Amino acid sequence: MNASALNATAPMDVPWYYSSQPSLMPGFSDQHLALAAPVVAYWSFSLFFHYLDTRDWKSLEKYRIHPSAEVSSRNRASRGAVFWAVVFQHAVQTAMGLYWLSEGHTVVSDHTAKVATISRGLSFVFGSDESLQPILSRLAYYVYWWAIPLFQFVVAMFAIDTWQYFLHRFMHVNKFMYRHFHSWHHRLHIPYAYGALYNHPVEGFLLDMVGTVFAESLSRMSTRQAALLFTIATFKTVDDHCGYRLPFDPLQLMSSNNADYHDIHHQQIGIKSNFAQPFFVHWDTLLGTKMTRQEMERRKQANKAKIE
Repeated sequence: MNASALNATAPMDVPWYYSSQPSLMPGFSDQHLALAAPVVAYWSFSLFFHYLDTRDWKSLEKYRIHPSAEVSSRNRASRGAVFWAVVFQHAVQTAMGLYWLSEGHTVVSDHTAKVATISRGLSFVFGSDESLQPILSRLAYYVYWWAIPLFQFVVAMFAIDTWQYFLHRFMHVNKFMYRHFHSWHHRLHIPYAYGALYNHPVEGFLLDMVGTVFAESLSRMSTRQAALLFTIATFKTVDDHCGYRLPFDPLQLMSSNNADYHDIHHQQIGIKSNFAQPFFVHWDTLLGTKMTRQEMERRKQANKAKIE
């Protein structure tokens, strides 16, 4: 559909973010882009942090949460094992996504009709006075192209947070789930970027794959919206495991659920705290499982005093 067709029911052109092309990348469907983008984001961002990890720059030391030597001394999985486990998870994730696409879930939206429907609904609520119609048409445009997509995005973010919080917490509370599945991830006492998705395959399926399908289904996002959300979520997950406190990192500024916050969860004293991932900390705050760095240090000192 072109912009002139939409203008039959909307007072202005489509927004800057919209493309009427059948796919954003020629020769590459949006569905395949939604599968590929998070994988590309994961490895490109991880390799950036891996490059930092291999640099002996003194200016970086003040930003590292742990000295770099601790990665090899405290972690119970080699970097090679972590790499291949993540590659396997991405392969399974992609294969399942391709199967899902083969079932046929492409929906072509009639934007003109949907804007018109919203406009008629607004007319029913506010009246059909001719003088109101230009205002209601403009409002319908903003509702359809901005308010609804933003609401869907927020719903999906909170759906992912909710799914991951409660399943993640359950995997710590249930001894069987922790011993057989989630303990894999906690072999990394000192997290680093490409270890973000170092999980048992069962956990990878339940926590990440099912969680994203749940969020996409609940929010009723389009394929392009889902591709954007899952790519942002991937960047955020990698950043939360990067091992750096970076004051200039927008992903660490967007909420207090950042690398420093999640690092506490990977330490023995904080392992029953800070379950929230990847966006916000509301569930930890509401349910009393939030631990700050200051509180963790106080507990360390208290435990040390008991021993002495």
